[in-house]
Parts: sequence; structure tokens; C-alpha cells
Amino acid sequence: MKTKKTSLFLSIIMIACLVTGCAFGGFDASAYVKSCLDANLHGEFEEYAKITNSEVSEVEDLYNSFLDTDLSFLSVYKADDETKAKFRELFIKLYKNTKYEVGEATKDSDGNYTVPVKVYKMDVFKNVMANIESDMQTWAEAQVATGTTPSTDDIYAYVLDYMYDAISKEVDAPQYEDPTDHTIKVSKNSSNAYEINQTELQNLLESMIDLENAQ
Repeated sequence: MKTKKTSLFLSIIMIACLVTGCAFGGFDASAYVKSCLDANLHGEFEEYAKITNSEVSEVEDLYNSFLDTDLSFLSVYKADDETKAKFRELFIKLYKNTKYEVGEATKDSDGNYTVPVKVYKMDVFKNVMANIESDMQTWAEAQVATGTTPSTDDIYAYVLDYMYDAISKEVDAPQYEDPTDHTIKVSKNSSNAYEINQTELQNLLESMIDLENAQ
């Protein structure tokens, strides 16, 4: 029996730093970028809330909202609440394992900043996706051999269990690539407050994990 190739599109959309940094007195662009990354990825909200004059609960709500978006792919596979909760905890742990170093910012003549960030990409999905098709084929053939033809729901359940176990294995023993250098611009907006370039931020966040292998 030939199984259809799994189409598992993990569309990981990170929380964006939607709250602008305070522009008054002693602004530290490097600290701002680091706190933004820490809030996005490590679930550490206090410093970001302090720098941006936000409530910790507000930042945490944004984090949870975007985490829900990250996990929206589970609905395609008809995941139940227990499975969604398991994957939620797994992705929180995955993000906490991301590795980066924020360097010293440089300021230009217009008062804007460029902040260097060294990223150690975490290889997760390369190994997870390497054998899923052949393993599905083996599983499906075993099912047929016992007189059972897997239903769509059976296949979905198998894929979710497979992905959870495989990702958990990678997260428990994370492997990182050699560091790559990136930059983030922090500029004054029309309200004279500092904010991070959102496109650069999204690209930076997505560079933390091998998302190119997640499909």
C-alpha cells in the first residue's frame, strides 16, 4: 500500500513586539531588543514590560495569542483539547531552547539604532521530517496486513503522535548550527517613540529554528 505524503505545514508565527519602546531618557536599544526576544521566545515578560511601560499581563496575553496562532495547524488534524495542550507545552519548551546573543547597539546621526544579534539556529524539523513518510508507509502497511484500512482520522492521529514524539526528542537534546550574524533596526516612529522594524524582527525570529524543514 502506498500512503499519501504527509502535508504538515507548521506555520510558526511568533509574537511581534507591538508595543513601542519608551523614547525618554537613557534608552538602551540593545536591552530593548533582548527583552523583546526574551518575551517572544523564552516567555520572560517582566523586562520588556518595564522598558515599554506595559503591564506584564498585557505582554503575556500577546504571547499566548500568538502561540495560539502558531498551533492553529492542529485544527487541520482534528486534535482534541488534550492533544492541543500537550503541543502547547511542547512549543513553549521548544521556543525556550532558542539560543541568541544580543550585541552592543550603534546609534546613527538621526538617533536611530542598529543592534547586532548572533543566532544559533536550532535544528529540529530536519530530523523530525526525515523519516516520516517511510514510517507512515510502514505503519499503514502493518495496518492493512491486519485487515484494517486506516481512516483519515486514524492517519491524523498517527501523524500527531509521531510529530509530538519526534519533536519532543529533538527539544530534549537540542542541536544548534554555527552562529550567524543578523541586525535589527530600532527607529523613532511618528510619535517619537522607538520601535523595532517588524519585518526584520519576524525574519530574525524565524531564523532561530529550521522552519525550512518543517514541511
